[in-house]
Amino acid sequence: MLIIGHRGARATRPENTIAAILEGSRWADYVEVDVRISQDGVLVVIHDPTLDRRTNGTGCVREYTLAELKRLDAGEGEPIPTLAEVNRP
Repeated sequence: MLIIGHRGARATRPENTIAAILEGSRWADYVEVDVRISQDGVLVVIHDPTLDRRTNGTGCVREYTLAELKRLDAGEGEPIPTLAEVNRP
């Protein structure tokens, strides 16, 4: 049996953030994340197509540049990470 951390350790850390992924990696065999694309074509790790539920922003992820997305709080002061940031060996 494999244990998969859904959106990282989302029960204890803000989902799909570096903090959630690191915590999830401590307890699970794998960590699943969700990916969206920013206005300027960068893959970012966030579940919803909109920012309203998990950040202090509003509107669609695809309507924001990476720089704009990075200024948002994804919970507990965590920024929205890029796929490249979470895809490190």
